[in-house]
Amino acid sequence: MEYDSSYLNTTPGKAKISCLTFGFIGLLACNIAGVHVAQYNSAAGTAFLVTLILLLLLVCKSSLRQSAIFQKIELIICIILTIFYVVGSIDIIRACWYYLFTNFILGRFIGTLIASICSILATLAYGYDSIDKFRETRGVSTSNV
Repeated sequence: MEYDSSYLNTTPGKAKISCLTFGFIGLLACNIAGVHVAQYNSAAGTAFLVTLILLLLLVCKSSLRQSAIFQKIELIICIILTIFYVVGSIDIIRACWYYLFTNFILGRFIGTLIASICSILATLAYGYDSIDKFRETRGVSTSNV
């Protein structure tokens, strides 16, 4: 195995790091607040684990970055994770509105608010990563800029 941290300085590497960061903060906020929103927790947890595995693969195996098949698989994974986060974001925003207007509990409201903001930002990061992967597979690469 070879370790190549230069991937972390590219645009796709930074997008993956931001996806991991937003997902982790959102999950942490929900768990600290004691809120268990099933769709959000499963979407964010799955996305976090899959993205972490992809990032470790790309950092440890630099030959995968040039593989066209792996780029297409990564594109499909990014699109699926974006859809997961859209569904999870809707569910956590609904929970945030519930704790704000129906059953006001300050700690749970703040936890769901932080998770909502992080889920929206993670959705945008995954969407950007999907668009960037699509451009890479079509040959219009802007990832090393």
